[in-house]
Amino acid sequence: MYQNWIIINNLSLKIDTYESNQEQCTKNTKNISNNSAETWAQQRSADLIFRATLWRAFPVIIVTYLFGLYASQLNRQLVLILSLFGNIIHVIIYQAIIYKNLAEYWWYIAAFIVGLAGGTNILGIVINLMITETTEESKQSLRFVRYAAMTTALSAIATSGIGYYIQWRGYTDLLWMALGLELLSIFVVIFFLKPTHCSTSIDETTALISSSSNDANVTIKTPTISKCYHCFDICTIFSFTHHSKKRSISLILIIISYTFHLLALSSLSIMLWYLLGALFCWSSKDLGQFSTVSFITTAIFSVLGMKILIYIGANDAIICILSHICFCVYLLWISLAQYSWQLYLALLINPFSTYQSVLTIPMISKWLEVHELTYQKNFTLLVASGLCIVPCILNICLFMISRRNCNEQKLTLVSEINAEPTTLSLSNNLPSQAVDVACLIQPP
Repeated sequence: MYQNWIIINNLSLKIDTYESNQEQCTKNTKNISNNSAETWAQQRSADLIFRATLWRAFPVIIVTYLFGLYASQLNRQLVLILSLFGNIIHVIIYQAIIYKNLAEYWWYIAAFIVGLAGGTNILGIVINLMITETTEESKQSLRFVRYAAMTTALSAIATSGIGYYIQWRGYTDLLWMALGLELLSIFVVIFFLKPTHCSTSIDETTALISSSSNDANVTIKTPTISKCYHCFDICTIFSFTHHSKKRSISLILIIISYTFHLLALSSLSIMLWYLLGALFCWSSKDLGQFSTVSFITTAIFSVLGMKILIYIGANDAIICILSHICFCVYLLWISLAQYSWQLYLALLINPFSTYQSVLTIPMISKWLEVHELTYQKNFTLLVASGLCIVPCILNICLFMISRRNCNEQKLTLVSEINAEPTTLSLSNNLPSQAVDVACLIQPP
């Protein structure tokens, strides 16, 4: 009997907590639900963003691959200008959609154009190449961490400023500002970025299977027929035949670690819905403040932590191990948090959980030979395409299962409708004494 009382008491406590959370969520969102524009945004934005992402994803993969394949033959200044020009067209189409009330498919056209231009992927790859080629090997890790911290700090300032500006003037002016900043970026690239020239001593057709970097000055011409296999030359750097086992195993372990790290990062995609719903029921203002604090702490403590770890003599592998431990602790802390202050306290751990993403490129560069650095960019495509295939297959399976469940539900509904008259006739013939309340109470 005492056990049943405990179960009933716990159930009552959970119901009271749930009702309290629902009241808080309703209180936080009552002003939003009355706005028809924001209601439409809540209903349509998820589907719109999903479809636009699909339209942007395929050209991004193709363009990223082509750039990785012919990076040594392209002028990076021209690549940056084309990418920024695609972003300008993207913003202009957004402005036309707002002012001219264009059809929905224009969102997909804008996404396809920005994907065709490469977007932030190409910009990131070019910057990574510049850091790799202009920095000593011993200083690359710290340089990448500083670059990530700087971009994170700028993101924090932009996120905070955009949030307050939208409350003050709306979002249309922000698109004009974005257009102006894109034009300013093109101006900086043209007049302040030195154009890069291809090295004549290292050609893209240099064999990757050469075992010594001394062969980098030798240009090996490949037949036209073998150019189709040129796309997969990156795979030869993992060969155990022409390279040492230590080198090949190290590269494979780096890629596997980075792949699983990306899969773990995908779990943070539900963070938004986790904070919007019960238990926390945050508003958009709360989310903006949390994101700003997160960016600021990451920018500051990630650099400090990296300097401390380098000072005590930790190498990149040790730093990544500590990063994964911090990431695990951070996720466990977030999942067990009950109050908002606990979420903010977890931000002290988050800055030390991002080193794997930042250090992957310098770790790979240290194991590649001179004539293989050109093929380092193909790593982006191989990892991205491999990761895209897995969720694609899983979503196809999910679609088949959902379709089968839908058909089963329809059959069940039809059978229930057909059996409904019989069930009613039987229930009407039952005496009222047939239902005994005592049978609903189980003995302890």
